[in-house]
Amino acid sequence: MRIAYFTDTYSPEVNGVTNTLSRLEAYLNEKHIYHTIFAPAYEYEDAPSRRRNQHSVYRNLYRFKGLKAPLSPKSRLAFPAFWEIDEICDDFQPDLVHVSTELGIGFRGMRYALTRNIPLVMSYHTDYGKYLRYFNLELLRPVLEKYLAWFYRFAHRVLAPSRHTLEDLFRRQYRNLDLWSRGIDTALFNPVYRNEDLRNRFGRGKFIFLYAGRLSPEKNLDMLLYAAAEIERRFPRKTAFVFTGDGPYAGTIRKHKLSNVVLTGFKRGRELSEIYASADCFAFPSGTETFGNAALEAMASGLPVAGVAGGGVMDFLSHGNNALLCPEGGRENFLENLVTLMGDSELRLSLAEGARNTALARDWNHIFDGLITTYTTVIEEQRRRYWKQAS
Repeated sequence: MRIAYFTDTYSPEVNGVTNTLSRLEAYLNEKHIYHTIFAPAYEYEDAPSRRRNQHSVYRNLYRFKGLKAPLSPKSRLAFPAFWEIDEICDDFQPDLVHVSTELGIGFRGMRYALTRNIPLVMSYHTDYGKYLRYFNLELLRPVLEKYLAWFYRFAHRVLAPSRHTLEDLFRRQYRNLDLWSRGIDTALFNPVYRNEDLRNRFGRGKFIFLYAGRLSPEKNLDMLLYAAAEIERRFPRKTAFVFTGDGPYAGTIRKHKLSNVVLTGFKRGRELSEIYASADCFAFPSGTETFGNAALEAMASGLPVAGVAGGGVMDFLSHGNNALLCPEGGRENFLENLVTLMGDSELRLSLAEGARNTALARDWNHIFDGLITTYTTVIEEQRRRYWKQAS
């Protein structure tokens, strides 16, 4: 099997899509599956306009210079020439095209698959419609929804990361739907990385709430800042709210000048593992997730979650078993759940145990085995359609 991947986001950019693609690449190399990747170049990575990397005999990587995305400064939108994509792909001869984004490079992947009559799989990662209201762009929603519905209708299979997202897409009349969930590396995200020196740097003797992920309005971080301010008023100098990540909302957090807030910036690898494992509770107010990788990373690290009962996290968060959940927009409920977890160590330990057990059941290899089965099914369906038309 030979697979061509098209994505508008890729390492070194960090988000749910890039994390999943990195894991998938490792799996494909291990299984000796040939694949080629089309992705943006990032100048902060010192990447030229087009580069072919032979990290493995099973992978080629092509990068293309792009433009900065207005709402996400570290993202890049690239629009490679159609003829260049055609030339590279015709040489590679993919059995299947997998498109993971809907814009410049993703659009070119969709076009290539259609012009060559190659099986096309698309994965749905971002609920842009929900995001728009956080950027005061709600007027664009009808146009955006119309484009996305048109774009995804060409796929032989549309893969949703959670049952919640799959059901939402079905209600919006998307078809050819299937589930492609997400896993977690429970060795990388693990309670053994707890670091007392790091805890002391965040605040000696303090209860540590952690948020990790993109710092952006659609994550509903206003609700978390409200909770941080109110908890500091009720329990002065007893807590630290640690924000790990980067994004356009970082400036807003700094402007609040809350004494119990710590901004670590972007972290990865062992540093990130230690930050997760050294916290006491994961505070996750987002209801816009199509899956919610950060919450699962926290759970694997042995943290109870205070979250929102909405979005893709509902596939694995369970109120009273591994998390305390509140309704979307319920900032007072969210606040009280944080206060409850501060004061009830027995409940906190019980939820932490449930969280770790939930994470242990989500093995990446099993999930990717299922993806390859989907690829094989789509390829066989396309072959049957071809022979039926030919006869």
